[in-house]
This record gives sequence, C-alpha cells and structure tokens, in this order.
Amino acid sequence: MGVKKQGPFDESQAQPCVIYARYSSHAQRDASIEQQVADCEEYAQRNGLRVVKIYADRHLTGKNDKRPQFQQMLKDAAHGHWSYVLCWKLDRFARNRYDSATYKYRLKKHGIRVIYAKESIPDGPEGILLESVLEGSAEYYSANLSQNIKRGMRYNALACKVNNGSMPFGYCKGPDGRFAIYEPEAEVVREIFRKVSKGTPFVDIANSLNGRGIHTKRGGLWGKNSFHAILHNEAYIGVYHYSDVRVEGGMPAIIDKALFLEVEQRLKTKKNPQGRHRENGDYMLTGKLFCGLCGSPMIGVAGTSRSGELYFYYSCNKRRVERACKKRHVRRDWIERLVVQAALDHILQPEVIQWVADSVMAYQERAGNSSVLAGLRDDLSENQKATENVMKAIEAGIITVTTKGRLMELEAEASRIRDAICLEEASLTHIERDFIVYWMEQFRGGNVESAEFRRKVIDSFVNAVYLWDDHIRIAFNYSGKGSAVDMDIIMETEAESFAGPGCSCNAPGTPPKHTNPNSEMGSDLCVFSSSDRH
Repeated sequence: MGVKKQGPFDESQAQPCVIYARYSSHAQRDASIEQQVADCEEYAQRNGLRVVKIYADRHLTGKNDKRPQFQQMLKDAAHGHWSYVLCWKLDRFARNRYDSATYKYRLKKHGIRVIYAKESIPDGPEGILLESVLEGSAEYYSANLSQNIKRGMRYNALACKVNNGSMPFGYCKGPDGRFAIYEPEAEVVREIFRKVSKGTPFVDIANSLNGRGIHTKRGGLWGKNSFHAILHNEAYIGVYHYSDVRVEGGMPAIIDKALFLEVEQRLKTKKNPQGRHRENGDYMLTGKLFCGLCGSPMIGVAGTSRSGELYFYYSCNKRRVERACKKRHVRRDWIERLVVQAALDHILQPEVIQWVADSVMAYQERAGNSSVLAGLRDDLSENQKATENVMKAIEAGIITVTTKGRLMELEAEASRIRDAICLEEASLTHIERDFIVYWMEQFRGGNVESAEFRRKVIDSFVNAVYLWDDHIRIAFNYSGKGSAVDMDIIMETEAESFAGPGCSCNAPGTPPKHTNPNSEMGSDLCVFSSSDRH
C-alpha cells in the first residue's frame, strides 16, 4: 500500500502526513523508534509527502488502544490538517488485525489514509475486502489464544485480581493486584448515578463534567453516549466479573445496590435514554452514497408524511445546503436493499471468491513474517546464551552475590520474553483457505430483510455508490473486470416518496431478488437492468 509516486520533490506541493511509531518489547532500544522514523521519513521524501508531526509510544503494546500518543493522533485527526498516517509496518499501527480495521475507519471518516513504509498491503478496495474477511474469522479462531495466558488470567479472576483490559472509571489497581477505589473518580461516578436517578438528561451531565475540566478514563470529553457502560456496570455495586467468573463482593463497591437498581429501572422505562438517536435512524450507506449529478455526498435525513408517519431517506447535500442540485430524494430502505441485492448478485461469482481466497492467503504469508516475533526470539536466544555463561561461571566455582543476582535477572527476563512471544504468536491467527471460501459462500443464504445482514454486506463489499434519477453505479471492494456495475432504474416521484399511507400511490417496497441482471424487478416503482456505461 502506498501513495502515488511524484516527480522531483517539491515541498510546497507535498501532501502533509504524520508518522506514528511504537515499540513494546522491554529489550528494544530507543534506536527502534529512531529507525522507524528514519525509514518513514525516507519513504515520505520518495513519495512526495511532507511530515508535519511525529507521534511515538514507547514500551506500549499495540494489542489495545491504551496508547497516549496514538489517542492524541486520533484526536488531532479530527482537525483535518494532514492526509496520511505513515507507519513503519502494519504491526506498528495495531498488532491486532481486527482492531486495525476499527482505527482505520475512524481516520477514514476524516479523510485520512494509513500507509506503511516497509510493507505493501492493499489500502484500496482490495484492502477493505480483505479486512472484512479477517474480521469475519475472529469468532472462529478465538480458541487459538495461548492456553498458558488464559490459565493465568483465570487464576487471577478466581482471586478477584485485575486482568488485562480497561479499568472501570473510579477504580485503580491496588498494591495487592486487586481493584481499589480511586476516590477522585469514584465521586464522579456517584454524582452520575445520583443525577440520572433524578432524571437529569445525559447531555446536561456531560456539559457539567466538561465545564469543570473532568475527563473520561481515556482523557477525552464526556458526551451523551459516555454513560451507558458506567450505568450498567455491576462493578460499582461490588460485583467482580471476568469472562465466566462472577463474584459478588469481589471488589469494593462505589454505590449502593438500591441506587443502581433505581437507575437501571429508569433507563428501562425511559423511551430514549441516549439522546436524540431515533429507532431505525441508521443510514448504512453514509459515506458511500454520492449524487450522480454533482458528486456531493447523499446524507441521511428524516421526513414526516401527511399522515404523520416518519420516513427515512437520503438527500443530496448540495441540494439541501446550497439548493444547487436537482437530484431527487431517495427512500433509505429502498436504495439500501437495492444495493445489497446488486452486491450479492455480482460479488458471489466463483472467480471473485477464488480471488479473495488467493489474496487473503498471500496477505497472511506476509503478516506471518512478523518483525516483532523475530526480534523476541532473538532476545530469547541471547538470554539463553547469557544464562549459559553465568552457569559456567557458577560451575567453575565463581559463586557470588553478583552471579546469583544476575542469574535471577536472566530467568525473570526469559519468563517475560516467553510471555511476549506467546502473545505475539496468538495474535498471528492463520485462516484456512476453506474457511475464506465458506465465509464468502455464507452470504448466499443471508436474509436481505435483516438490517444486520444488509450492513454486513455493505461494509464488506460496497466501496461507493453513485446515484442518478434514472440509473445507478455501484463500485465494489475488488479490482479488475466486473468491479463496478451500472443499472438502469425508475424511481418513484418525490411526491410519491413522502405521501405515505392514505394517498393514491404505494410506499416503495423491497426490490425483489433477481437472478437475471437483465430482467425486470416486477415492481411498479422500480425497473432496472445491467447496461454498459463504461
């Protein structure tokens, strides 16, 4: 993956980027960061990029997002001052391949791409599709995690000790390894529960906390969606929970059970506990649907018919804001079902499935050559040599406090390195080719009426949709022949779209499935066929 190479470097025309570097092994030196930055700067110079800032996390794992510089980078991305995040290799951005897709999506919303100086991985349509396959395999391969690590975590859980994971707001790790109350945050938790029990809106609670300079556990601002995890977390009434281990009284309580149950009941009876988000108000094509007439994004909005019924639809943003486009609105449910059915018809072809399988296998072969894993194994080999030298000295009669202390240090270091190797190997899950084909084939039996299924299809396969009043073009997440399809359509008029029940026209229904792309859809509202518009 990379950017388009430029001619002679002209800094005034260079695109801005930032560098993110990270290392986690205790045996790695600062030179590791410096080498990453040097390689990234060389890549930037070669590809016409201008480095405006460097973010670096030292001694921090990439398995989660508890990285101060990483979080600061995500926060700064919202300002839109740069176009690329440049990393040394894939595992520097996120060692967990499944989390990587989440972080890249957050950056993509701000128009920012992640590129790598020392690794070639697709960041175009193919990259999106490969990441979808990897995400889909996660649940099937969780059993590959190290048994030693899982056994140790379960032992900690049975003793009600802190395991890996996010620390609940209001708690810290005590000297005995168990949860302890962190009073400055605990008082905030009590305040949140008290205010919610009295009916204070979430947005007012968030404004109050932000106004006093009180931040979330990750150092961010509070929002109306910040309270769900807190208000439903039994930890605050003293219940320790990890995996299948649940121990009442296993950790100190911050609030009493009566208040917790009162808040829980209020949230159940409150129709809209998280603010203005309405049921069925999700728009799956957001960021992917564009007006064919002017190229502007089509955004999701809601409207009310004459009968008072609420309808959801997409509208050309240029028409809404500037009144400068004639593109008609389109009903959300209709266009999303149309796109999903077209994706299923055109993606699930034997040659496409085989291409995806080949691409994922090639990606895994590259990812398996982990530089981090190789470095850890070298560290363990050096540790073993040093241990052998100390043992030879002891066997020769050199038994001193220094040799004994050095031997204990080496043994402790070897244990830490083995744990790190175990974690790294667990993160490099291998997906069999048969599973990749199975993952693709399972879409054939999906229910287009299921919102969850439609979202999965759109996120996995659809790259962009361009909509005119008489035809549609859908670009998919793979390249080559057939990577886009054009279809003629006949849409209902805007008057029909929002007339609602009781009028002379019908509300648009779901376009029926079709096996022949040249066949009519059998609907009074829409007819489409494949056409060559290349």
